[in-house]
Amino acid sequence: MPIHYRSLLLTGILLLTLVNISLAAEIRPEDTHLSIGEKAQNYIQENNTEQARTLLKKGIALYPDSDWLHSIYGRLLFSEGDIAGAEDEFQQALNINKENTVAKLLIKEVRLTKNLLKDQEEERLFALMQDKGGDLLVIFLGVWMGTMLTSMLQWTASHVKRNKFEKALSAKDWDTVTDIIENQIVNWDKQALRKDMGTWLNKMNASAIEDIIKRYVDHQQHEEELLFFLKKFHEKR
Repeated sequence: MPIHYRSLLLTGILLLTLVNISLAAEIRPEDTHLSIGEKAQNYIQENNTEQARTLLKKGIALYPDSDWLHSIYGRLLFSEGDIAGAEDEFQQALNINKENTVAKLLIKEVRLTKNLLKDQEEERLFALMQDKGGDLLVIFLGVWMGTMLTSMLQWTASHVKRNKFEKALSAKDWDTVTDIIENQIVNWDKQALRKDMGTWLNKMNASAIEDIIKRYVDHQQHEEELLFFLKKFHEKR
């Protein structure tokens, strides 16, 4: 194939890809900041980060006061290694809503990561000056062990939280039940939220759960997000 035809073909494919991403990330007139956030989360889970990025930018432009959208965008940037960009988004979320627990937790994590990366870089340079071979292996093993330990701690914490939810549900301790699912919606722990909401729906009907959420969840935005998730989850069952 002649070079100029090949260039035209590649340009056409690139343009088509960009058009598809733009169309997929379009915002409809009826979309709220909640539905935009859910779409973006789904794109992220499907590894469609470009579509998620496009959608979040449009959503933030449309709903600049949505601390939730800023938090989701911050998490996307953080997952891609853009530490400074993530910190800025989390800070904007906190400026909008000082009670945004996700932004509070993640901005701490971002700053800890920055300090850790700084310390690791200093240690790496020191190790290279001492020994370019053996010490690097020690650093690699240390990072690997740290990763394994983090995974084990996360699994243990998840198991403990699930037992706590089931005990609270059996005891009809609605304060604890709603606190747990509220934290899940704030942290967008979709897997845990699906499991706990499914367990709840197996014991109570959706309208009764809706009444409990309205009665016990104090933060209006979290209440709206939980009711939105409950409706969508119930429709899919």
